[in-house]
Amino acid sequence: MKRFIGFFLAICLSIASGTALADKDSKKHHQGSYDDTRHEHRDDHHDNDDGDSKDRSKGLNRAAAKELRDAGVDKYLGTSESIKSQHGVWTRHDFDPKYTADATSPTGVRPDGPVCIACTDYSVFTREGDPKKLLIFLQGGGACWQGFYNCNVLGEEQAPPADGPFPGVFDSMSSDNPFADYSVVYMPYCDGSTFGGDNDVIDPDWQTFIETQLGLPQGYGPPTRHHRGLRNVSAGMDVAKEMFPRARQVTVMGHSAGGVGAAAFAPFLARFAFGNKTRLTVYNDAGPIAVNLGTSPAAGGPDIPWLSVWARQNDWQFQQFYPQSCIDDGRCNAFGQQTGIINWRLENDSTIREGFYETDSDATNRFFAQGDGSRMDPVVYRDLILTEHGALNEAYPKRYKRFIVSGDDTHGGVQVTAPSPSFPYPQPFKFYTQEANGTLLSDWATEFVRIGSRQSKFGWQDIVEDYVPVSTP
Repeated sequence: MKRFIGFFLAICLSIASGTALADKDSKKHHQGSYDDTRHEHRDDHHDNDDGDSKDRSKGLNRAAAKELRDAGVDKYLGTSESIKSQHGVWTRHDFDPKYTADATSPTGVRPDGPVCIACTDYSVFTREGDPKKLLIFLQGGGACWQGFYNCNVLGEEQAPPADGPFPGVFDSMSSDNPFADYSVVYMPYCDGSTFGGDNDVIDPDWQTFIETQLGLPQGYGPPTRHHRGLRNVSAGMDVAKEMFPRARQVTVMGHSAGGVGAAAFAPFLARFAFGNKTRLTVYNDAGPIAVNLGTSPAAGGPDIPWLSVWARQNDWQFQQFYPQSCIDDGRCNAFGQQTGIINWRLENDSTIREGFYETDSDATNRFFAQGDGSRMDPVVYRDLILTEHGALNEAYPKRYKRFIVSGDDTHGGVQVTAPSPSFPYPQPFKFYTQEANGTLLSDWATEFVRIGSRQSKFGWQDIVEDYVPVSTP
């Protein structure tokens, strides 16, 4: 594996002109531009309008779509080129990184296409199911910014198992899985910027770090962090539209860092790709949207958490894609809570609905949310997520709901859940066994995606358990 990685890093360091992917006998596909007619506001049936949107349009309204385009959210849609190959029951789609000569780059070349943070290739995977139902899954894997390198680096390490077993929402055989018959687009995560960044950062400390991590000789590590989150997720959405053009029920789901991406720009890309007639849901599985904002210089800082907030916005440059009206009214602010873009989306997309799963003592998220290398106190973290996500539920009670589990510090529930201080063993069946106030997570998810259909007696509910401390805070 290290020889394989070293080969690609050598390309980034030595190539001086654009290259094509090696398998020239394979079929290439170039996705064309997106048609604005897909954003006509059709009067399809639905049962989840809060009556709180700006107008009576169904789906994303025209003014909001224009703002997003003006901000460049869709700038990479339709620009990717990929090559297909088989990966067990999956189809693998390898993207052309589009290396281009650039005298300003330390290596003399830059990748203009989708790539991972260390300049290695990026791929997504698809699995066929019902062509009208689609699960678009964004994988997690930490985050990286200046001086803080805690992210998955290689997309190759997150390839799905070729032939199984498939846990959680990927289990096509379980009668308890509401996504069992869905087609799947699986996007590995390796950009370090939660699928939202669009910036390259020259960073000598990163070069030293990555050489140590990958066992590379001094001077052979990539000197630049490529935060290509928006390009990568846009390329994945290109594949989604190419492979499943008839999808009419789409769930954008993300775990951890992927949950942040699923709660940020990915739903807008899904609207641009599939239009307003599509029944669109967003499932954030433990994405840490709410964080410690720290103490700013104006308030007597800066402290380390504020410096982390500053470094993220400086390195990732995600704020350039915020719609102007969201900036103007203060909801979208690179130094504020990122729940603002969710609020704006719910206001401007009248049929979307979004769900948030979390444990209130999540040990992983308490580390990333704290921002100074320590873990946030569980009570403080609970108050933070209840305040931020509770405000969304209060504003849009029919279309934003929570599944908050207490007395638990595990991280995520839709796939194999990693060990935590209070639960020291992997949890492969969490999606089917996790409960909150007597309701199974899989049942809650079933009601969540039941748009335009009769609800069961249970219905889709907002569930927040009373606080129970964990054994190991």
